Amino acid sequence: MVAIHQPSSTPSIRTIKGCTALIRGGSHSPGGPGGRTASGGNSCKSVLSPCLLPYTDYSFVLLACTAVGCGSSSPSTGRTLQAPPDGVWSRPRHLIMNTSTVKLYWDQPSQPNGHISQFRLKRDGHTIFTGDHRDQNYTDAGLLPNRRYVYELEASTGGGTGVSDKYVIQTPATCPTGIPTPHNVTVSGPRTISLAWTPPVQLDHSQPVNYNILFNAGSDRAAIHHAGRDLHLTVTDLEPFTSYYIRVQACQTEGCGVGEAVSVRTLESAPEGLSPPTIKAAGANVLEIYWLPPKRPNGLITSYYIYRRPVRTEEELLVFIWSRGPLEFFDASPTLQPFSYLQYRVQAHNPKGSVLSHWALAQTLQAEPQDMAPPTVTPMGAYSVHLKWSEPRRPNGLISHYRLVYEKHQQDPTLNSTAVTALTVEGSVFEATVYGFDPYSQYSLRVEAVNGAGSVSSPWVGIRTLEASPAGLANFAVEQREQGRALLLSWDQPHAPNGVITMYNLYSEGNLEFSGLSRSFLFRRLEPWTVYALTLEACTSAGCTHTPPQHVTTAAAPPASQPPPKPLFVGPDRVSLSWGPPTQPNGPIGEYFLLGRSQEEVGQGRSNEEGIERGKVLFRESSPQQTETFSYTVTGLRPWTRYEFSVRTHNPAGNTSSPWVTVATRQAPPRGLAPPSVSHLQGQPTQLLVSWTLPLEPNGVLQSYRIQRNNVSFSFSFDPTVLSYTDEDLLPFTAYSYSVVACTSEGCITSPRTNITTLEAPPATVEAPTVDAMTSISINISWSKPLTQNGEVTQYVLKLNSHEVYRGRDQNTVLSDLLPHTTYQLLLLACTSGGCTTSATVSAVTEEAPPTGLDAPTLKVTGPESVEITWRPPEHPNGVISGYELCRDGEVIYVGSETHYHDFTLLPNVEYSYVLRSNNSRGTVSSAANSAKTHPSSPSGVGLPTLTPLGPSQVRVEWSSPGRPNGEIVSYTVYQRDPVQVSINSTVFTPEDRAFSDRHTPLHGLAPYHRYEVRIEACTALGCSSSDWSSVVTLEAPPAGQAAPLLDLQPDKHSGLLTTFLLTWSPPAQPNGRVLHYEVYRKLDHTTDTNRSEGATLVYRNVSTSYKDEELQPYTLHHYQV
Repeated sequence: MVAIHQPSSTPSIRTIKGCTALIRGGSHSPGGPGGRTASGGNSCKSVLSPCLLPYTDYSFVLLACTAVGCGSSSPSTGRTLQAPPDGVWSRPRHLIMNTSTVKLYWDQPSQPNGHISQFRLKRDGHTIFTGDHRDQNYTDAGLLPNRRYVYELEASTGGGTGVSDKYVIQTPATCPTGIPTPHNVTVSGPRTISLAWTPPVQLDHSQPVNYNILFNAGSDRAAIHHAGRDLHLTVTDLEPFTSYYIRVQACQTEGCGVGEAVSVRTLESAPEGLSPPTIKAAGANVLEIYWLPPKRPNGLITSYYIYRRPVRTEEELLVFIWSRGPLEFFDASPTLQPFSYLQYRVQAHNPKGSVLSHWALAQTLQAEPQDMAPPTVTPMGAYSVHLKWSEPRRPNGLISHYRLVYEKHQQDPTLNSTAVTALTVEGSVFEATVYGFDPYSQYSLRVEAVNGAGSVSSPWVGIRTLEASPAGLANFAVEQREQGRALLLSWDQPHAPNGVITMYNLYSEGNLEFSGLSRSFLFRRLEPWTVYALTLEACTSAGCTHTPPQHVTTAAAPPASQPPPKPLFVGPDRVSLSWGPPTQPNGPIGEYFLLGRSQEEVGQGRSNEEGIERGKVLFRESSPQQTETFSYTVTGLRPWTRYEFSVRTHNPAGNTSSPWVTVATRQAPPRGLAPPSVSHLQGQPTQLLVSWTLPLEPNGVLQSYRIQRNNVSFSFSFDPTVLSYTDEDLLPFTAYSYSVVACTSEGCITSPRTNITTLEAPPATVEAPTVDAMTSISINISWSKPLTQNGEVTQYVLKLNSHEVYRGRDQNTVLSDLLPHTTYQLLLLACTSGGCTTSATVSAVTEEAPPTGLDAPTLKVTGPESVEITWRPPEHPNGVISGYELCRDGEVIYVGSETHYHDFTLLPNVEYSYVLRSNNSRGTVSSAANSAKTHPSSPSGVGLPTLTPLGPSQVRVEWSSPGRPNGEIVSYTVYQRDPVQVSINSTVFTPEDRAFSDRHTPLHGLAPYHRYEVRIEACTALGCSSSDWSSVVTLEAPPAGQAAPLLDLQPDKHSGLLTTFLLTWSPPAQPNGRVLHYEVYRKLDHTTDTNRSEGATLVYRNVSTSYKDEELQPYTLHHYQV
């Protein structure tokens, strides 16, 4: 900021970007304290002020300075533009409420760089919240447990958007929920709060719960107090009279949950930390006192007491009691004195006590000094006086300096005296000698005492300086008398007599010629045209002063013997001449006249005297110096011309002339060369005829001509006799400028330019037309102007396949009613008045349209199961046929680009309908349907018979009609085979058999639990077809052919007696099924006791084919049966 205080023109300020301002006005000079300055020279009218802060008000003052002083403009205020914020979310904070909810907090950006218009919070790149500058928190709900989320905060101003760093939060996998707010919250004092709480509603009872008490969670004053597993806590060291938002946090192994907050305020206490007041001097008798609230008010401040005391005293005085309003007090007490020191302090009160600040020192402003006594003035000589003075009785501040001021008394009462500051000394100096006065003059002097507030002047004191030698003695006034033999001398009184004149003395060559008080003297007995050195002296009582020697010359006679001028340099239009003074000047040469004439003028005269009289004065040298030679350059002469020159010399008594001298000027470049005449040649747009005339003033012998086209000279020149040239190989319809250069040996002249445009010709090249848009029946065509038009294009002609379809001046047209997917040749002609030029041919293909005119396919039956289909392309494909679709009875059987298809796997003796579809990129066309019937054939699709076992030796065989009879069935044949044997048995059923129409029959005489295979054969008059083999297993029957077991008598493993039989047996010869188990029966042999009869006993039942029967009676007969 440039701080300057004197008004001048106000600079204009234009903000360029967020940190730069352009200041326009004038030069900048150093300003007041606390600001910055920018300076520039006299030519500087603007200055760029860089490195400013965005969106900040700056005040600029323009200071214009001369060598005498500076003047300042009125302040001009400007504000820099907004910029993107910096320091967004520099202190991120969050509070995890539960597994699905997080509360996020943020502050204003550390450097807003503008007005914050919007906050935008993003989670994983997606915006979840948008708010204005007042929104500084957001509760994000609906999150997933044990999930990592990345948050970003955007802050926007008018200058852009600032983005914070990524802030990662991990939600807990599980945590306690249903955490109630604290209860029994008791404020025990200004720094203590007691509270209790209940366990969460939902938690993992197998894990312990630890509790934390959160104070002002999410704020910059957040605090956490650990409670462990207790359900109550007393918190100390709090701030008095402060509101706290208290939450309970319950934590288990997997995470923590937080309950809702309850607001509590601590009690008041006496305020603390009151800073001293800030005091600003507003005047010599006024002080402005400002203060801030205590750093810790600890309650509601009810009043402030302001105390004052003089410096170095203990007598304090209560001067003000504040109860409401701004925290300020203006002390304008009558007891305040200018430039005096005072101390102030503030006492802040609340209901619980008060606090005192330290004393603050203040000083009132200075006031103008008062009561300045007159100084003591003593003359020290003719040019100086000595002054002594004392300090004002009431300085009212610090006397910075004294000014010594004087006025000279004017002898003319109509003139005003002007006060002049002769000397400025420091405030500690009380005497000084002032120089620079005029001798023997009346003056008034005074002393001014100056402090920071103003000044005071003493009364005037009068004094006269002492006499001195006279000053300002002028030269004589000389008057010639007696034809150069006497001089009448007179003089004036000295300009500054510096006292009373007592005598005048006149000296000639050091000899006293006159002494007295008269101011004139006739000096006789002198020689004509002789120099005399005269001196005048004037005297006062303090001394004498004389003039420098004044050289006076007596009267003169006419001069004689003037030599002619000599040429020093001869040019084409000028001649430099020099000459000397006459041999006999006979007095002071008053002036020289240089005369000149051409030889043409000489030839017109009758005598030399007449020629002299006709000479023109070329130069007049008045009051020439007493030098040996004089020179002058005569200009404006004509080149290649003879001139005569003479010098005429004058003194006060007369004049004389020198003889004439002849000089010839040199050649020069010609002058007066007219612009060339340029004309067209009929039918030749690339040629121009250039002709020219002789210069009006050749100024010498012409040597050559040269043509310049478009300011570029030709590489060849023309003989002076050639006055025309045909320029070829030019560009049609192009502007050209021509000038002619004529040269002598001394230089060349270029004529003015003649502008002309060549005739039009057909355009050089025409670009092919461009297809901008296209449909199946139209083309939108545009074209550009020829790069080299060679004239004004009057019309364009567009040809389509050699036929003209457009003629006009537009650069686009639409061609319609075209055929789809057709190639067209486009040709463009661009025409000027000089002819037409054809572009290259460009091809354009219209877009496709759906095909039309598709005939029905041709069908040829090639057998009982196949049909050959052929077809032709559509009559109007309207594009590239991408493929065909062949449908049989509504089902697509072929897709491809061929025009034939052989349809196989058909059913014999069936009529089929075929439809063909043709496709291109724009659509489809379908043909009419065509039908054909296949030839009859042997059956096909004979299904497997159904085999049902009816018993161990009988199977029922059922079958159905063939899937495709392909004619009338004349017989069914049932074939039966045993996979183990080679032979096949068959039975034929004709329409006369009942089984033919029932389509089932039994098979007899089969083996039990045996696998058999059966198939069916169906026949028409043209052939037969069989099914595949179908297998069946007959039902089980009781096994047969079981052999008796083999017995092996073995000793008992305990007793060693032969009481154990090992039985082994073979499977039955005819199992007739799957053997589930074997049963072994045993019975005793009672042949010795015929009266006893015992049944068989089941002793074994299992799948094994061996059994060990143990612990039998020794020597006992047993019977076994399997």
